Amino acid sequence: MSSTNTNQTLLPALSILLLLSSSYFVIQHAKRQTSCVVILLSILSFGFGFAAVALLPIDLSYASVALMNASAGNDTSENSNDDEVHDDGIVNNPTYLPWRITYWTTFLLAWFILPITREVLTSGQFTFYHRLKDGISNSFRGLIIMMICGITSMIAMAIHMKSYHLVTIVLPVLMALGNTYGLLLVALLLGNGLVNIPKRYWREACPAKELRRALIMTTNAEEELFEAVMELEDVEDKIEVVCQTAVCLKDDDDYGMLGVISNEEGGGRHQRRPRRGCCICKVDEVTKFHECLEELVRRKNETADLCSERRTRRGGDGNGGGISPRRRSSSGCGDNDDDGRNNGDGEVNTMDIKYLVSLSGLLTTAQERVTSAQLRCDSLIEHSRLLSKLLDDDTPVTNIRVEFESESNTDILITSSSVPNRCCRNLRFSLQRTWVRYLRYPVYRCIAIITAILSVFVLLSEVTLGVPLNLSPFSWTLHALDRYHKEHNNSTSRFLFQVTALIPLLYLSLCVYTCLAQISQLGPFCLRSNRQSTGVALIFNAQYLVRLQFSLGYNYLLMLKYDMTHCAFNKIMSDMSTIPFFGTSFTVYAPLVIVAVCLFTLCDFYMKILRFVGIEHEDSLLLGEEDELESKVNEGIQLMNRDAERRWNGPRPLGGISSSPEKESLNGRRRNLIV
Repeated sequence: MSSTNTNQTLLPALSILLLLSSSYFVIQHAKRQTSCVVILLSILSFGFGFAAVALLPIDLSYASVALMNASAGNDTSENSNDDEVHDDGIVNNPTYLPWRITYWTTFLLAWFILPITREVLTSGQFTFYHRLKDGISNSFRGLIIMMICGITSMIAMAIHMKSYHLVTIVLPVLMALGNTYGLLLVALLLGNGLVNIPKRYWREACPAKELRRALIMTTNAEEELFEAVMELEDVEDKIEVVCQTAVCLKDDDDYGMLGVISNEEGGGRHQRRPRRGCCICKVDEVTKFHECLEELVRRKNETADLCSERRTRRGGDGNGGGISPRRRSSSGCGDNDDDGRNNGDGEVNTMDIKYLVSLSGLLTTAQERVTSAQLRCDSLIEHSRLLSKLLDDDTPVTNIRVEFESESNTDILITSSSVPNRCCRNLRFSLQRTWVRYLRYPVYRCIAIITAILSVFVLLSEVTLGVPLNLSPFSWTLHALDRYHKEHNNSTSRFLFQVTALIPLLYLSLCVYTCLAQISQLGPFCLRSNRQSTGVALIFNAQYLVRLQFSLGYNYLLMLKYDMTHCAFNKIMSDMSTIPFFGTSFTVYAPLVIVAVCLFTLCDFYMKILRFVGIEHEDSLLLGEEDELESKVNEGIQLMNRDAERRWNGPRPLGGISSSPEKESLNGRRRNLIV
């Protein structure tokens, strides 16, 4: 009972720690403009996601103590009270109620609340009511598909079990459907992470190779940024066409604005054929249209200076401001067909509120994509520049400039913390140089070896799930700690048990979420520190955290092959065993998927497959011919030079760019860089 009291005392402290940790994590990533509702919802979601990792070792620790007490016959007197006897003593587990609350809360968050919130945030509507309505309607289609699958599974389940009780059918079907989706994603991501993490640490142990990788990634990030800027300019052009058309209609007579005039005196109706792009609406609708257009222009001008240097490549004015069009229409009043309209009856009415809503959604997506691409490009350039300086023998420690100069908008560009004085900068640079030149290689190689051993242990445990013998090294370790606890019944042995049970689960989580973060297709959904993540990115990552974490924990329990008689998490997830295919058989086939993905990743087939289907994984960008990669390295060095000129000289002058000491240093390293 002492262990139970200890766990009951530990759970409130753990809840407070999880709340503080999730709050700190969200606040450090969320932009200052993020609404309080999104921040609170993100804190709640990340907190429950972290709780799934923290509760499982405590649950296993209690199950171990209860199992030893039961085997020794010490639980007879303790369980004699009928109030304490329920479901094989699971009710006495202090983690049982937290598990039920955590599971069903995260289920609602992952499949209902967070998807609707994400659709609301990405909606192009101009009022909160319409955004909420649009988000619910967009999520409703996915919910309908889920309901159809759920009802079909429930009917099949009732026929198979010959039972029509809702409790014995509904809950197992909901858990099986949600966890099957999670297990499939976990199998794909885990298989890649088990191989990719050791390979990555082994490869990045050499600073020169890491610099080469960073330069190649910088070139790809610059291309992605340029494409994002072009997409943003296309949306801005469409908005400017609408503005031009509205101005032309405002200067025109009332026929052009309303399109319909009635002739009451003549006893008939005379209707003028409206020109293409005109709105056929009432006066109050026209007022609403202009209000929405003003709001759309305001949103557009908020990021007018975003990537102003790269906008000059499209023939802009280089200032990024104003609404002067880059591609004017042929007639001057929006009568061109370059904005997605078709001739004839299928044309799109650009002077309609629905068209403004679609433009608003496209503008939000394009702005977030440009912001994310610029953050990624700037961070890679800064990383390459710092590595280049650390590897350069000619860079004096007493004359180093390591700060990253921010531009006007601190929410768009990466900013680093200000260094108090030159002495601290020199000390910091000396420590970084010592780390890169002397300590990075052995430390990274040791981490690569340790993670490779953990990956082998995980694969051995996964492959032998269907074998009756217990061949899991993690299970052997836990049983050894159980024997140690019998000899030394103290709190230290329980703490060692919990830490030992936590390490494999943390490594599995690291493999899954590292692989998910490396898929560059996430774009605006990537989390970025220094308060640079949007609300959509927070909601998206919280959604997949709570979707995958319970499936990952369930796979971890199966992998351990530990006696789960008194485990509360196993009791909750045991309802999946009633589903013949999704609940039981799939857990046997999932390890085969993990092994197949591991083999594909080891032979680089996984990256080639992702690249073939159009998903740009971080490591797939490093594949290619040697000449192509070498040209990307040289282009990355040129981007470093251009960035150094911008830092040293400020904005680019019209009469040319003067050289700087940092540019000369970069040009010298271009000749001497070992790649």
